[in-house]
Amino acid sequence: MKITKVEAIPLRVKQVDATANDGAQETVIVRIHTDDGTTGIGEVDASPFMVKAVLEAPSSHNWSLSIQDMLIGENPLDVERLWEKLYQGTIYTGRRGLVIHAMGAIDLALWDLAGKALGRPVFELLGGPRREAVVPYASVHAALSSLAKTERRTQEMMEKVLEMKFRAVKLQLVYADVYTDADIVRLVRLARRTLGDKIVFMIDVGYRWLDSKAAIWTLRQLEECNLYLVETPLRMDDLDGHARLAEAVTTRIAGAELLASRWEALDLMDRGKVDVIQPDVGRAGGITECMRIAKLADQRGLLCTPHGWKSGLTIAAEIHFSAACPNVPFIEFMVPELWPSIIRSKLIRPEFTPQDGLIKLPKMPLTTQFDASGSASRESRMAATSASTIPAISVRVTFSWSRIRARKIVTRGYR
Repeated sequence: MKITKVEAIPLRVKQVDATANDGAQETVIVRIHTDDGTTGIGEVDASPFMVKAVLEAPSSHNWSLSIQDMLIGENPLDVERLWEKLYQGTIYTGRRGLVIHAMGAIDLALWDLAGKALGRPVFELLGGPRREAVVPYASVHAALSSLAKTERRTQEMMEKVLEMKFRAVKLQLVYADVYTDADIVRLVRLARRTLGDKIVFMIDVGYRWLDSKAAIWTLRQLEECNLYLVETPLRMDDLDGHARLAEAVTTRIAGAELLASRWEALDLMDRGKVDVIQPDVGRAGGITECMRIAKLADQRGLLCTPHGWKSGLTIAAEIHFSAACPNVPFIEFMVPELWPSIIRSKLIRPEFTPQDGLIKLPKMPLTTQFDASGSASRESRMAATSASTIPAISVRVTFSWSRIRARKIVTRGYR
């Protein structure tokens, strides 16, 4: 089996709100073809058009080679070797950032392809399952409004999470300086009162504080709320600030959704002293690199909970990644009923639905296929033209596929 073609297909809603904190308004689908007709699918949470440019760029010299050219003719089952080949071949323009993100989409597609070729779920190829089901945490965010309305919406969302029987929830408080630290404390306390004491409760403050002292003051006010973790309290590059914060509070400090490669993860763990590392399964360099990051964390006695705010492709990759790692207790899960996304709902059907707070691992590899019926495509104004099975990364998921032009999805969905 040899790779014959690599495609990068951007998708986005028709009217993108550039002020919205919502990466689910667009995605890039990467599809890898082989000479025997097997294909693999991946995506990444990065600018679709920039990723496409990276993947299609021609070679410049021996340290700045074309990613497509390096893949054509290769055996797609050599996933880890190909990761290293791409890393070394782009070391002049890559090493971190966008090139690593693009490699992440390639890596997901290669693992998907390997699973299909071998007729096995990806978690089996990664060493076998460590659990029979994964625990998704409901990742919820009340849209910015007046404080009174945000309080009301926060309480409603917490009540809905309980009704849906989630075992863990993360409240996103990405409000910059619109709300004061005292307001944040008030919202968190309200959420914990609504949830009760039994459910795991996390918060994400979206790089809120510019210095560790402000973060320390606020988190000490929240000790009574028994937070499982606080995500992204400081700017990611403030490694010393992270270390001071981690030393001063008992709540776990988490972060790393922006990181690209295990070397950036090492900076956060060893110098930043974070308790929980949170690589995005695509942005960090794919499943291959996330497995390395999780292992490095495990060797340090740290937890790993992957970031994921995209389509069901990313959720499926999280499921297989979590299944194969001993120190990944939760995965991030966008709740369709609380945060609808047209890309997520129309690209992937049906959406994942936890049962009793769990998502069971796939039992058979051939349970997923592209939907060539076009039913979802008509709603999103995309013409489905091809079909293929995707057993490996995706679990009971159906794709509405097309030879897609960007800007063809028309329904809005903002965070």
